[in-house]
Amino acid sequence: MTGSGSSRARWQYRAANAEGVAVRGEIDAVSERDAIDTLRRRSLWVVELAPLTGAPRTDEASRTRRPAFWDQFRRTDDRDLAMVVRSLATLTGAGVPLFRALSYAAQEATGQRLRGAFAELRDAVARGESLSAAVRRLDVFPPVFAPLIAAGEASGTLDDSLTLLADHLDRRQALRATIGSALVYPSILGVASLIGVVVILAVVVPRFAALIADSGGTLPMSTRALMLISAILVKGWWAWLAIATIGALTMRSLWRDPAARRRIDAARLGWPVIGRLERTQAAAAYTGTLAIGLRSGVSLLGSMALARGVVGNAQLAASLRDAEDRVRGGERVATAVSGLLSPLTERLLDAGEVSGDLAGLAARAAEAANSELQRAVALAVTLIEPVMILGFGGVVGFVALALLQAIYGLNASTM
Repeated sequence: MTGSGSSRARWQYRAANAEGVAVRGEIDAVSERDAIDTLRRRSLWVVELAPLTGAPRTDEASRTRRPAFWDQFRRTDDRDLAMVVRSLATLTGAGVPLFRALSYAAQEATGQRLRGAFAELRDAVARGESLSAAVRRLDVFPPVFAPLIAAGEASGTLDDSLTLLADHLDRRQALRATIGSALVYPSILGVASLIGVVVILAVVVPRFAALIADSGGTLPMSTRALMLISAILVKGWWAWLAIATIGALTMRSLWRDPAARRRIDAARLGWPVIGRLERTQAAAAYTGTLAIGLRSGVSLLGSMALARGVVGNAQLAASLRDAEDRVRGGERVATAVSGLLSPLTERLLDAGEVSGDLAGLAARAAEAANSELQRAVALAVTLIEPVMILGFGGVVGFVALALLQAIYGLNASTM
């Protein structure tokens, strides 16, 4: 019951019942939490909940989801979260009460942020709140957590849902680790090259320029160009700092503008190497989440919505939303996502629909996309390394040539 002084507002929701059937509608509630609790009492778990005009959001709900720009800088380690979630699945599967299992998870979790999150879940369950509703309010957990846990609660298979989520986190962490290890050497090479170029232009060239100025003589064009570049770097550092600051603020503003971000993401998909990597990564994330959603008992449209939520490219996510509308109209999944993901992914989804094992074939598609992504990253690294080496070598060669030409010119003028 809500207080008599509370103003009720209209909320639009998309939910699923215990059988996994998608349900849409509107509901009157004083807050987002009140709307979720009301739907839970009707045996519905929320996939999407959006306020209509005039609907207030609770302070707690407004704190839980930060803008996507900052999410990349405050991300909980998947490995730590997977370990705790797997322990939670083992305890609940063994018959341990959920409150006690969450108490153990709060003690086992590493990091203050993760311990605090599980402690908050424990307190919410102690107050009689459902685990899925509590998870939905915390940004520590990926968006896919709440609906899959709700499906497990509705079907009485919470431990299975938690196990699927732990497996999903382990696979995602393994992929990130593989890609990260492949990028270690190019990153070190790039930093070392940048430092070397800056030292040459900011330290070596100015000292040489002072020696040239004392001796007089006419300098060749290459030496004058080199000294001009060095002067711009050394004396115009404040301009570079201003450009970097303006660039960072511009990128932040564009990131917060959905239309601008979608245009940038759409353009990035057309880039030669980056576009292929991004599309393959989206295919791996989409099909992997689709598989665990279907295996947890979520409806097809609900699973597609969950999978769309893990796609980082705004243009692809918008296109996948349109694909959901086509599937709702009776179109097949593989046909609806045609041209959005990799061709192999689309063929596997088509085979899954024909065989009746869409979840299994979606999982196979995720594995194939992960393997393809690793190969694409390895290929990109093999291309980047020689380009960086040649680039740094070209800069050093240009500096050496410019300095030697100046020295030869001065020697010739003194003879």
